[in-house]
Amino acid sequence: MSDSFKGGCQCGAVRYTVTAAPMWGGHCQCTNCQKFSGTGHASNYLVPLDAFNVTGELSDFSYDADSGNKMTRYVCAVCASPIYGVGSGNPAAAVVRAGSLDTPADFEPKALIYTDSAVAWDGEEKSLPTFPKMPQR
Repeated sequence: MSDSFKGGCQCGAVRYTVTAAPMWGGHCQCTNCQKFSGTGHASNYLVPLDAFNVTGELSDFSYDADSGNKMTRYVCAVCASPIYGVGSGNPAAAVVRAGSLDTPADFEPKALIYTDSAVAWDGEEKSLPTFPKMPQR
């Protein structure tokens, strides 16, 4: 992934630009990501919040994550495409949904997290490093 990339929602009402390389990328199999993605995992990039610029109307939802942190997820207010989230555990970062990238094929996962919550039918890449919960920083 390059040092800058763009993305947005399905309908085009929300657009974003990231002007820094991702700090991390991976697949999360926690129960929250399963519910929000409608499948067995969510694929995310962690990016510096100060390098993330988003335009357009967003709706948000806040909740207590499996990690114990407060999370807020943002979706397009028009088409409900998932765009990003922020959490109290790392307030200087945004969690950008890989599916919202203009070029999602460029996504480079580095690990699987919350594998304790994985469902058998989610055929994620098992060659990646795995963590039963959130890895320690």
